[in-house]
Parts: sequence; C-alpha cells; structure tokens
Amino acid sequence: MMSSKERFAAALSHREPDRVPIDYLASPQADAAVKKYYDINTETELLDILGSDFYYLSCRDISQNESCLPFYRGSRAKIDGERRICPFGIEWQRGAYDSKFAVDDSIQGPLKNAQSESDILEYSWPEVSEFDFSAFGSEIEANRGRVIVGGFWSGILGDCYRMMGFENFLLNIALKPDMVKTLINRMTDFYLEMNNSLFTLFKGKIDIWFFGNDFGSQSGLLFSREMIEEFFVPGIRVLSDNAKSHGLNVMMHSCGAISEVVPMFIDAGVEIIDPVQVTAVGMDPQSLKDSCGDKVTFHGGIDTQHLLPNEDAQRVYAESRRIIDIMSAGGGYIFAPSQILGGDIPAENIDAMYRAARSC
Repeated sequence: MMSSKERFAAALSHREPDRVPIDYLASPQADAAVKKYYDINTETELLDILGSDFYYLSCRDISQNESCLPFYRGSRAKIDGERRICPFGIEWQRGAYDSKFAVDDSIQGPLKNAQSESDILEYSWPEVSEFDFSAFGSEIEANRGRVIVGGFWSGILGDCYRMMGFENFLLNIALKPDMVKTLINRMTDFYLEMNNSLFTLFKGKIDIWFFGNDFGSQSGLLFSREMIEEFFVPGIRVLSDNAKSHGLNVMMHSCGAISEVVPMFIDAGVEIIDPVQVTAVGMDPQSLKDSCGDKVTFHGGIDTQHLLPNEDAQRVYAESRRIIDIMSAGGGYIFAPSQILGGDIPAENIDAMYRAARSC
C-alpha cells in the first residue's frame, strides 16, 4: 500500500497509484453533520475514516475569514459583533445566508475612492512581521503522514476587487488599467513576502501551495482571455515560480467555466486545477481529460450543486465512481468535491462519495 505522499506523487506525475488520492473540503456545517453521522469528534478521526490523504494548515486566508486572526499581531483587524475588519482593512458583514452555509460579505474596501497609483502605493498595507505562524509546527508534526497544504490564498483577483469594490474594480480595469495593475502588483508583492516567510520557516515540510482566484461564472469567463493574461497571469506566474523554488507543488482554485484558460494557467506554472465545477459550461470531465489531462492534475469534480444535495446515496456512489474512472485514468486526478461540501448535503451522501473513492 502506498503512503499518502507516494499516492499524491504518483498521481501528479501521471502514474496510476494504488487508489485515487482523496481530499476532503467542507463547510463547518457539513463537517459537523458528518462527524455526527460517524459519531466522532475530531478532525483526525474524520480524515482517517474518509481516507483523506491531505491536511490543510488552519490559516490559508488573510481576508475572507477569521482563520488568520489567532496568528495576527497587528492592530487593524478586529471583530465587532456581526462585522469584521481584516488585516487589509476590508470590512466584512457576516453573511445573511441560512445556517447551511458559512459565507461572509465584503461590504467596504479601503481603496474604494482610489483615483491614482499613488493612492495604492501610499496605503498602509499589512506587514509580514505582523503575523506569527510558528504554531503551524505542531499541526505539521501531527499530520506528517499526510500531504500538507499551506501557503496563502493569494487572491490577486478577489482581494484586489474587495479592496476597491467590485464595481469600481471592473470600471477601473477598463478606464484606469495602470492603477489596477499597480494594485495587483502590490498585492502580489505582499503575498510573495508572506509565502516566502512561511515556506522558509517550514522548509521541506509543506507539500502544496493552494491559492485561488475565481475567473469563471456558471456560463463563461468573468474577464476576457486577453484581460486575464494581461492583468492576472503575471502575478500567478511570479507566485507559482516562488512556491516551486521552495519545493512546493502549485494548486489553483477557480470556480466556473474556465476550460478555455486552463492551458494559460498551466503555462503560468499551475500543476493542479481545483475544483472542476462539472456543471459549468465546458467543464465536462471527459473533455477536460482529453484536452489537457496529460499536462495537469485535476482536483475535484464531484458535483456539489445538484448531485450531492439532491440525489440518493446509491446515485452519488455510482456517479462518483464514474467521475473517478474518467479522471483518474493514467493518473493526474485527486478525488474531491466540486466546491467545499455545503450544509445542504446529507451526511449519507458524503459517506457514499468517499466510500466510492476508497474502493477505486
């Protein structure tokens, strides 16, 4: 039997491992439900039962959630009731969704009134010295048998448009492109410093840098191919090259219909594409595997929009097996949901999908 790290290495090098590598990503609501289903309490017990080969360090995001706050030593970030300010100065409102999902809304960015490049450069950006991630050492040690996923989300799209406001960002990318490029470059520099600090501190102990930028909608790209290449690919390449220089593999998340730009991301250094949102236009698993399955590893593909919330466990098991058969042929596939598992998914279906994976 292969170890988790051996299994991952085989899949990444497009060899078929002893079974498909398995990853588990869930909202707090789904996580609580599936632990109750198995009558367990700890994350380690759950990862063992599901057969997960991966462990995610507890802080990967600086802006979108509260996970960085225990590691932050600066003065800007704070929580005030239902509102939160992150280290970038972005103000968040706790999401007005039902209890099945944990999603906050960014409501105000500190650069919403920016008019020039100097407004970007003169802003008081967070400093790497304000963060202390030494506590990750105990997490890494406790999960040393698994593939360790770390580094920072590095949202050179998401964090930038939240700093400026989405509407302003879209207007400025057309009307003031140099200002937007200055913002993206400054954000890239920040995350380059953050990743360098973490990867140096735990040299050789983190296996994957996982970052995300949502370039797709359900039906197509949010930006033209040309805009993605001009504005965002340079930063992706810089950050990917840096991660690889520290010996890490590179996994990128992008929601939606992104099939036409997957080759662009591969060229920029991305080795693993997440989450393979199979219900989006052009994201058919067989087509993706045929077009570039020999050049990249796919991570995800088990539908969280329709299959997992609505079908019975038998159907979930069968469809999970079908996706695995397509995507894992010749290696190059990691089993995972097509988004984090939401609280609308029955625990029985989560059990069924992972039973299917363990059988392959």
